[in-house]
Amino acid sequence: MLVKGVHKKLILCVILFILAVLLIIYTGSNLSQKKTATIPSSSAYYPQKQILFISSYGECRKSVGFQKRGIYEVFDKKNIHLDIEYMDMDHYDTAENENLFYQMLSYKLHHHDKYDAILLGDDAALHFAEKYQDELFQNIPMVFFCVNDIDDAREAGKNPYITGIIEEFSLRETVDIAAKFHTDAKNVIAIYDNSLTGTGDQKQFFALKDSYPEYTFSGINSSECTYTEIAQKLESIPNDSIVIYLDSLENAENKYYSVSDSVRYITGHCPIPVYSSSFKGMGQGLTGGKLFSFLNAGRSAASLVITILNGTPVADIPVTTKDESLYCFDYSVLKKYNISMARVPRNARIINKSPTFLGQYKTVLLPSAGVLALMLLILIIVLMDNLHTKRFAYALQSYNLQLKEKEEQIFYQTKHDYLTGLPNRQDAIKTLSSMIAESKSVTIMLMDIDDFKEINDSEGHACGDAILVEAGQRFSKLIHDENIYASRSGGDEFLLLTKETETDSINSLLNKIKKLFDKPVMFNRKEHYLKISIGIASSDSCTAKTSELIGNADLAMFSAKKSGKNTYVYYDSVMKTQFIQKKQIETILSEACRNDGFSVLYQPQVDPATGRTHCFEALVRLKDNPMAPGLFIPVAEETDLILAIGRIVTEKVITQMVEWRKHGFELHPVSINFSSKQIRDREYVNYLKSLLDIYNISPGLIEIEITESILLAHNANAMKLFADFTAIGVNLALDDFGTGYSSINYLTYIPVRKIKLDKSFIDTYLHEGKDAVIDNIIRLSHCLGLKITVEGIEKKEQCSRLKDFSCDYIQGYYFSAPVTGGEIEQARDTYN
Repeated sequence: MLVKGVHKKLILCVILFILAVLLIIYTGSNLSQKKTATIPSSSAYYPQKQILFISSYGECRKSVGFQKRGIYEVFDKKNIHLDIEYMDMDHYDTAENENLFYQMLSYKLHHHDKYDAILLGDDAALHFAEKYQDELFQNIPMVFFCVNDIDDAREAGKNPYITGIIEEFSLRETVDIAAKFHTDAKNVIAIYDNSLTGTGDQKQFFALKDSYPEYTFSGINSSECTYTEIAQKLESIPNDSIVIYLDSLENAENKYYSVSDSVRYITGHCPIPVYSSSFKGMGQGLTGGKLFSFLNAGRSAASLVITILNGTPVADIPVTTKDESLYCFDYSVLKKYNISMARVPRNARIINKSPTFLGQYKTVLLPSAGVLALMLLILIIVLMDNLHTKRFAYALQSYNLQLKEKEEQIFYQTKHDYLTGLPNRQDAIKTLSSMIAESKSVTIMLMDIDDFKEINDSEGHACGDAILVEAGQRFSKLIHDENIYASRSGGDEFLLLTKETETDSINSLLNKIKKLFDKPVMFNRKEHYLKISIGIASSDSCTAKTSELIGNADLAMFSAKKSGKNTYVYYDSVMKTQFIQKKQIETILSEACRNDGFSVLYQPQVDPATGRTHCFEALVRLKDNPMAPGLFIPVAEETDLILAIGRIVTEKVITQMVEWRKHGFELHPVSINFSSKQIRDREYVNYLKSLLDIYNISPGLIEIEITESILLAHNANAMKLFADFTAIGVNLALDDFGTGYSSINYLTYIPVRKIKLDKSFIDTYLHEGKDAVIDNIIRLSHCLGLKITVEGIEKKEQCSRLKDFSCDYIQGYYFSAPVTGGEIEQARDTYN
């Protein structure tokens, strides 16, 4: 027993000696790490994946340094190579700089292997990537971060190759903590500029205005002030104000400043504390607040890239808003303005605070304490050897249990949706495949929440998430039935599987689903009644392959959406035929866009009193395909090909007018149809104006025909578009009046000069006993100072009747079918 005791002590002494050596090595390594940088391993130079990071700013900007650090922390662990290009827009926010950057990057990309993904830092990089996506980044996944223009970010997320994280500063929390520090405050003043970042910050700031009715919100825009004016405005700020620094890197004299210079100048002239919403400028005189962490933003964006590289499609990753902020305050500024540390949140980070005695001498005290601890450890180990052995065994057992629980948690997360807790799409596909492999009958129901995007846009993502969670909980009530399986397919889609294939059983389940949503979802004391579109496909009625079964349900759901939403549709083979036909038409249209496959015909609008042609309507046709516009125009609008077709038609109309002028033909106005989908072509007005300028065509010879559908979905954007058209001198006409939701009210506030009565309206009312309706509409139009054109006139008696009603213009086959520009020239006496 004595020998065993000696051996134990000897072993313990050896262990203690090793621990002492390790402590010395550890202390020395900590000291050396402060003096030397870590040398990367050679493997870092031979990455498996190539990622390009495009920064909106320059390398000297501190926020960019934090972004890079966060990205490297994630990528270094995955052996990913990162290239970085800087746009330097904080110093050179000009179109010339953007063009130079484009040329430089284009050259590099054409001499470099294709990148696996693109990281986009801040707003300018996102705008650049969207603008040159087809030329530089085609089919490359792109992840943006630190973008603070929420509307632009969400719009970008609609692109199937773009996703990212919105930079939403914690302005609300910064205002709240500043109000806690200054209880007598009555004003909230922000300092910003007109840069892309500054514009986004400005929007977020004034979006808070309604949440604080007790305060007066205002701002100082440095881009609109001289250097002296900024100082004067700062010095005149009243003491009962809260001042927040957002961005101020330029002034009205087109001078640009670094963040440090800007912050020092502002805090030097402002008589009261200046708060912040991000770490940029901290330590230079700003008080602090709830600050956005660029380091965390870099980590999150890099992690999102890893998710994409691991196989998740970009289109399945929604644009998100993450809280990357933490409280941080400058101790010296708090002391300067006598702000009590008792009011500072406990978890806040404090900078510029003098270290304590322990913090100042910890390099000496810690080794000494370590030696004393080792001496004490010797006594404890000798006296409690057996007890430690038992505790070690218990700890090992506890660790194994924790490890098992962690493994179970990870396994659960791989099969379940993080938000709703329902099984995810991967698990649903696996379950469906298993059922099909076992030759079991199965019915799939693919469900989509109607108008969910509008809820997200109007109420915010927090409301959208709450609705998804509640929908998931309601669907989970069906899982108690062993014949039913429910999952979240992605976005606002849910997928249900059931072994039932009989119509009665399916209808019974549909009734249960309907009852689930009889009650509204409550969020912020507001009721939201949900409507569901459902597509249904059964393995008994179609092929039993997993992908085709899901595809058929998706087609049926799409049909339910087109049928008016809030309904269900069973799949049938006609849907696939229609889908294939649509794809064929889409292919034909794409080919026509690339290879000049469109032509334009012109149908005259004639003054019935004189028989003279007033103007022509331009009608697009396919050159080598007799397909009617009624077939291909809806497909063009649905696929956004209408944007390209709209520009093609516009150019052809203007070049045709040039030909007419060259050959001595008198020019008449030409009307061009403008689809409601074309409102997404934000540069269309500039494109039209450039063509008019190039070919010296008067804007008054162009008439843009719109329909009321453009107002129903895009009222605010539509009114801006109308103003832009009017500003360049182009005339507007309201087409298809008398159909759909046409309202006389539109005529009181949209700047149209002409309305066009649809043929269906004429067929209904232009005959004895009802034609007074037409007469009154013409009279009303004239009272409003508008001209009126009646379409679809094919008979002489129709023309005579409209002439009696003093109709301005008539269009239809009675006068002329649509003809080519050349035919109009050849029969110039007829059309002049």
